[in-house]
Amino acid sequence: MLGPVNALMSLASGHVSLVGSHLKTRIYLKILLALCVIGAVVFGCVLASVMLAEAIGLVSTLALMAGVFVAAALIVLIVMAVEQKRHEAREREQREAEKRLAKIALVSALPMLKSGGLIAAGAAAIALMVVLGGKGGDDGDPG
Repeated sequence: MLGPVNALMSLASGHVSLVGSHLKTRIYLKILLALCVIGAVVFGCVLASVMLAEAIGLVSTLALMAGVFVAAALIVLIVMAVEQKRHEAREREQREAEKRLAKIALVSALPMLKSGGLIAAGAAAIALMVVLGGKGGDDGDPG
């Protein structure tokens, strides 16, 4: 009876191992790709700097390249701020959805309270604490 179960578990284990190995290889290859792209960008910037230095002078080229990278950094900061606001909005929506779900659970547990279920009373108390945002205990309170 355990033979087919063991065979299925072995097949599942083999599949998980195969997928894990594939993901590990893909991660290493993506890291290598990122390093190659970074190298290409750095040498491209060096090439552009050398060509600009020949055309407009070294000091002007360094000032221009510094300005380009400062502008790029500002753009990245703006994108990060926008992403953070979106993340915070999604977190708020998630908390509100959890509160609504807890309220629904509390309301659906109320009929069981009338029948005297001790477990239902405990569940309702926990749901009420979640809805009201209370903490589980007063461990840090000395008195």
